[in-house]
Amino acid sequence: MLITIGRECGCGADEIGKILSDKYGIPFYAKSELVKYAKEKGIYEKYPYFFGEVPTDFFMSSLDENVMERVRNTPKEALGKLIQDKDCIIIGRTSNFVFRDKDDSVRIFLCANLKYRIAQIAMKHNLPMDKARKLVEETDERRKRYHQYYTGEEWGYAGNYNLTMDVSELGIQGVINVVDAFITGRESERNLKRG
Repeated sequence: MLITIGRECGCGADEIGKILSDKYGIPFYAKSELVKYAKEKGIYEKYPYFFGEVPTDFFMSSLDENVMERVRNTPKEALGKLIQDKDCIIIGRTSNFVFRDKDDSVRIFLCANLKYRIAQIAMKHNLPMDKARKLVEETDERRKRYHQYYTGEEWGYAGNYNLTMDVSELGIQGVINVVDAFITGRESERNLKRG
């Protein structure tokens, strides 16, 4: 099973990912873990901007279709080589796009109202509310551009995920419960179809 988690800034994706990792006994990869793993496997040097969440030459490459085709292959090449058929949980890095055709993938997007997210970031980083708001808005914009650059898809569009959840409404445990119910329900449905 492979779980991908896309998220707006301040939705607690790392905490949710770690809880799911413990629950299902599979590795968890956020940015720092992915970078470390990519360096260990000798893959990082080929894709430093991808792993660093930076779209390079954004305006120039948008003019050249051949370049954009290579860019769109970057996530599949980088994560494909790194993860292969490994069961794990991945935060971000266009993983929902890369693993969208994998039968046992669960593609999640976490969102929440802005007030909630600002409060979470202010508390997590000990920031005043105005600086937390700026950090949330800048991070969301960077993630949106990054996702669009590497996939051509709209970041956060519900149709690109199996589950889109509002953490400010469900809470962390509520999200875990929904994910677990989805996995259990999907497995039951597949078992019924098999026989």
